[in-house]
Amino acid sequence: MAALVAGCLVLASGLAARRVEVNRRVAALIGCALVLFPVQVLLGATIAVGGPSVAGPVHLALAMAIFACLLVALVFTLDDGTLEEETDRLTPTPESPTSGDDAGGDPATAPQPTGRSARLKRTIGAYLTLTKPRLMWLLCLVALAGMGLATLSGATLEPSTALATLAGGVLAIGASGTFNHVYERDRDRRMDRTSDRPLVHDLVPARNAVAFGVGLTAVSMAVLLTWVNALAAVFTLAAIGYYAALYTVVLKPNTAWNTVLGGGAGALPAVIGWVAVTGRVGLPAVALAAVIFLWTPAHFYSLAIAYRDDYARGGFPMYPVAEGVAAARRHIAFYLGATLLAASGLGWVAGLGWVYGITSVALGAVFLRSVVRQFRQPTDEVALRSFYVSNYYLGAILLAIVLETLVVAG
Repeated sequence: MAALVAGCLVLASGLAARRVEVNRRVAALIGCALVLFPVQVLLGATIAVGGPSVAGPVHLALAMAIFACLLVALVFTLDDGTLEEETDRLTPTPESPTSGDDAGGDPATAPQPTGRSARLKRTIGAYLTLTKPRLMWLLCLVALAGMGLATLSGATLEPSTALATLAGGVLAIGASGTFNHVYERDRDRRMDRTSDRPLVHDLVPARNAVAFGVGLTAVSMAVLLTWVNALAAVFTLAAIGYYAALYTVVLKPNTAWNTVLGGGAGALPAVIGWVAVTGRVGLPAVALAAVIFLWTPAHFYSLAIAYRDDYARGGFPMYPVAEGVAAARRHIAFYLGATLLAASGLGWVAGLGWVYGITSVALGAVFLRSVVRQFRQPTDEVALRSFYVSNYYLGAILLAIVLETLVVAG
């Protein structure tokens, strides 16, 4: 049935290309898909009658190639239909020293709590904000999915290991977020979306925030070394350094490729989850990490489009700022395609079943639709909606992995 549906889609694309005038590159891509599809069908028939084992991977590779051809053809078609010109590049504001007294974060202008309990509550809330708690649920879900995949290798996941890994991960995320707040506090004063952060308003002294981040790192390492294993602790420390130093200090302020190159920070929890259970690195964990790595630009570029003026004021050369919205939109589509292909590869490598397959296809279609809308309705609101949809997509496939590996299989 799936092959029949795919065949109908390929043929429909070919017929549409004949009815509507398309450029040569689109016609070539659709023609390539039309040529490859019969070959894939023949390979599928070979597999059905017990053909050689190599036929399976080749069959999957052809399916991916057909999908890639059609997706790139779609992007080129949508791009040709977008009237937006390539003149939307912005120049990031050069970094200049600022202080709380002459910037939007003047502590004197912030409402001051009068009671002791109110001040304590504000301080606790400020420290909690430093840890970036909104990032925790998705990154913990990545680690949990990594642990679930590890059980498919025959390893046993103990509840204590899962809890300790997630606890150490939460502390590590908090440390990374805190160091990020400290380093970016001057730029945050210039940006509307970050001007309410604790260090901007001096709710927490910078030296105290650094000590807090170091403390979170130390406790995270202690938890992982005591209740998990040394390799998980090493990868977690690497993730903290990746985000707090490589991404925050080196990549984000200096290159438009910061999001792409910085995607490894969000991908490492997949490996950490697997390592926590098995004590070694495995191919399914790397495959899941690849999905996260490729998903990151498709996810974050939409937010960067919506807040491109803000990022420019902060002096950050995010891709939509440095290269323009039209270029960023194309990259979103291409990275989305790469993400969907990597997700298919993950299902094959890990041997995941129908729950993951249906979820990946259904939510992938929703994600693709939201990206297509960015071409047809190029507004900040549509870009933000696509950003949220990308969160739902990743959360759904991670939940599907957890469900298949820890609930159904368990």
